[in-house]
Amino acid sequence: MARIGFYLKILEFLEILLLLPLIIKVTSYSYKRMTAEPTFLNTPRNVTVHMNELAQLQCRIKNLGPKQVAWRKVSMDWPLTVGIVTFDPKEDISVSYKDLKKQEEGLTQWDLIIKHAKPRHTGMYECQISAKNVYTHYVYLKVIDTPLVVNPAIAMYGSQFINLHEPIKLVCNATGGTRAPSLIDWFFNGHMIRGRDPRWKSRLRINDYVPDVPGRMLVSELTIDYSIFEDKGKYVCRSFAMNNFYTTSLDISVLNKKEHGKRADTKKYSSTTDENPNSGYSANPSTSLLALTSVTLFILLR
Repeated sequence: MARIGFYLKILEFLEILLLLPLIIKVTSYSYKRMTAEPTFLNTPRNVTVHMNELAQLQCRIKNLGPKQVAWRKVSMDWPLTVGIVTFDPKEDISVSYKDLKKQEEGLTQWDLIIKHAKPRHTGMYECQISAKNVYTHYVYLKVIDTPLVVNPAIAMYGSQFINLHEPIKLVCNATGGTRAPSLIDWFFNGHMIRGRDPRWKSRLRINDYVPDVPGRMLVSELTIDYSIFEDKGKYVCRSFAMNNFYTTSLDISVLNKKEHGKRADTKKYSSTTDENPNSGYSANPSTSLLALTSVTLFILLR
């Protein structure tokens, strides 16, 4: 028993020796992360927006570690934000935080967002890192005192050819003049699409949202689960902006999977033959190699 215990201790010691390089590597990496100097990445230093637009002041930092990030307007004595906490609830200000380690290890984003910017927001802002040494990134914001007028527009995106029983997914982007359109309606073959209609019941989903940037667009996503042949037809999305209606349409075809597969095979074959229109025979590399090997063996064995 004593001998077994002795061998077990030797095994434990060997395991520690094997894990020691990994422990040293992880410890060294953690130490480097903690002691590395934070740096600001190059982002726009001058931002210009029109009144009532959304202003986004970018601040990307590498090797922030446990330090805090604060945004402050240089002309003020108090911070606007620390971390993601906002100190002035009257202002429509927030921080957009993102961990960008998928792009680069140790990279984070701390953008200052000012919704419905006003001329009084014009000025120099600083993105500051709270540490032993002061690290500061300056961004100048200019807010033009007239609203930006954009002509309303509408566009629809989606696949026109759908296999039977696969979902139909359509996206409608509608842009207003000075702000996002108030609504988007969907139509199918001239009839408004309504969730309570038995035709669409338990198959229909419509999701509307307004992106933060640029703030004048309304996006509507229409999804019809488990498509049937009767879903074939003209789909129309309609927006209302600046006291006018704007429409766009898309024709959707629902295909039988077998027929669609045959069409795809034929098309693939045609494109292959078109690549070599003057060639009546395409040699197989493996067949050629086998023939060459057989000839060589025949010559050597003679």
